[in-house]
Amino acid sequence: MAGSLAKTFVERSRSERKAELERLDKDRGENLGLVLGLSSQINGNQAHVDYVGGFDTRKLWTGLTKLIKPPGLEVKFEGPEPVKEEQKTLPPLRDALLDVAPLNLRPKKESAVEREKKSKKRHRDFAGILAQVDTKAMAAFARDIMQNRRKLTAKGKNKGKNNEAPLRLPLVRGPTFGSAHVFYSVEFHDTREKNRESRKNKETAGNAETKWIIKIPINGTPDTWDQLCAETLRTEALVLYMLATETSIPVPEVIDADSSPYNQIHVPYLIMEYMEGQPLDKVWFGTDGEDADKLRERRIKILRGLAESMLQLGQYEFERGGAPVFDGGGVLVGVGPLRELDIQAMIDRWFGNEDCERAPIYAGVGPYGEPAEMYTALLDQYPCEAEANTGVDRLLRMLIHFIREPSASKSYTSEGLVKGKGKQEMGFVLAHPGLNMRDVIVSEEGDVKAILGWDGVRVAPKSLGNEALPNWLVRDFNPFIWRWQPAPEFWTKKGNSENEKGETCREDAPWVLRELRDEYADIIRGLKREQRGGDGFTSTEVDARVNVTKQSLLALSLDAAVRDPRCRTAVLRRILEKCSRMSEEFDFDRIVEVLGRGGYLDGYKLKCLERNFRELVQRGYVRGAVVW
Repeated sequence: MAGSLAKTFVERSRSERKAELERLDKDRGENLGLVLGLSSQINGNQAHVDYVGGFDTRKLWTGLTKLIKPPGLEVKFEGPEPVKEEQKTLPPLRDALLDVAPLNLRPKKESAVEREKKSKKRHRDFAGILAQVDTKAMAAFARDIMQNRRKLTAKGKNKGKNNEAPLRLPLVRGPTFGSAHVFYSVEFHDTREKNRESRKNKETAGNAETKWIIKIPINGTPDTWDQLCAETLRTEALVLYMLATETSIPVPEVIDADSSPYNQIHVPYLIMEYMEGQPLDKVWFGTDGEDADKLRERRIKILRGLAESMLQLGQYEFERGGAPVFDGGGVLVGVGPLRELDIQAMIDRWFGNEDCERAPIYAGVGPYGEPAEMYTALLDQYPCEAEANTGVDRLLRMLIHFIREPSASKSYTSEGLVKGKGKQEMGFVLAHPGLNMRDVIVSEEGDVKAILGWDGVRVAPKSLGNEALPNWLVRDFNPFIWRWQPAPEFWTKKGNSENEKGETCREDAPWVLRELRDEYADIIRGLKREQRGGDGFTSTEVDARVNVTKQSLLALSLDAAVRDPRCRTAVLRRILEKCSRMSEEFDFDRIVEVLGRGGYLDGYKLKCLERNFRELVQRGYVRGAVVW
């Protein structure tokens, strides 16, 4: 009887393996397939290892034949050559969705043809705003601004001939494209005599000319520009001015701004000084053959410079979350509605028409009285109907509920604890909208020269605020955009001849990111201790507070899952994997199925999940977890 049962099981599993091998050959075109499975049970605990994959030996054979083919050997056929019909191939759904809305992806290797196609597509997507831009009017307008600035600078001083002489039209270069903006550079070549002489000195040659950047939103045409977007642009300009005058955060100087499309250049704009340096993604990974210790020292220097700047935003705390509001005189007075990118609406638009425009769609949300409201605001915009979506939505809200934002606490001064009623700690703080590598300009030595990308600056909960980790240190919790693979050449090999710009899909390994996260948290902690040394705080009191830097690992990941439905499932699955142990496995599909049907996790499992969530926050990993 036992032998009969075993035979039945073997035959059944073999039949399933055969079907899987046939599917591999049919769907993937892989003529060498492999299906392996191993299950074990020890003391009641089960473990399962499964592998399904394949390999196309024909591609390997084709490559080998090219290597051994004699140079003079050619095969010719009689008669006219057959005409090859061009077939249009559809990209995978994931690749198509990547193009629907902006996403923080690493640049990948591209051929010259691919780059040309990408450039044409960008011009097509930005065609509406490009049709509005008049570069000649832009040059004349910039010249007038420069002339007025020189007159103001010379006011009260003896005016020289160079100040009174009219300027030549500056050189306008561009456009270059961002995710939601088009940029033009303006270069002034009319310089004073001392600057002409300084060209001979290499150290001061960079100051011989003035260069500005004009930033124009993609939706800045009169038919699409609205009051919410206008207020967002005005807020960005005023925040930059405030930070430049009240802090030492390296931000570009604001030359001029106009939140209306009805002006001399026919578009809303923000004109800023050009910041010298290199984008962080060009420096962060170093160069081939660079000493590992030197690279680490430069990275730590960059992180420390960022931490010193971000902590200065802590002086702008608020009782509510949303967007900072300025009065008519440019004074920060409170918090108002926040403009958020509505990626769900952009995806719905794309499903209706794949050839639709790529202009961003925004939603006005807030302000918020509680941090939890700000985390789930975009979820509330789209109630779930399907069972699977309901399960994902409930799981996401459950994990957000695990986040412990700093609660109302005692107030400290230089004289110690305030007696009596006490002052409540503000729950929100001014924060960069999303600190990515392209937003940071650094020198080759690792000095932070500028922090850009303040469009959409917000007042956020503390775990998403100024003490949060930079976005590139939490990429491994979002597999939808994280491209690391356990192969050394994947992140060390530079671009080949097909990629003249040397672009590459570099990523840090998960253990490297975890180490850098701990380093950044230690830097923040040390700087806060230095700042609070004279404010009556002891190390014990600082320890008692929620470590929002460590908690931001999951807060930022969950916030990304809320904002972008494309990566929602990947982020949640990743977090559950990170929270799982051999004896405490949290199966994403099973949990989503239960929650989608209106059920609940049993009390013990929910308690284990929250405990492991807290351990993941504090340690950066869960002891016993078996996942990258």
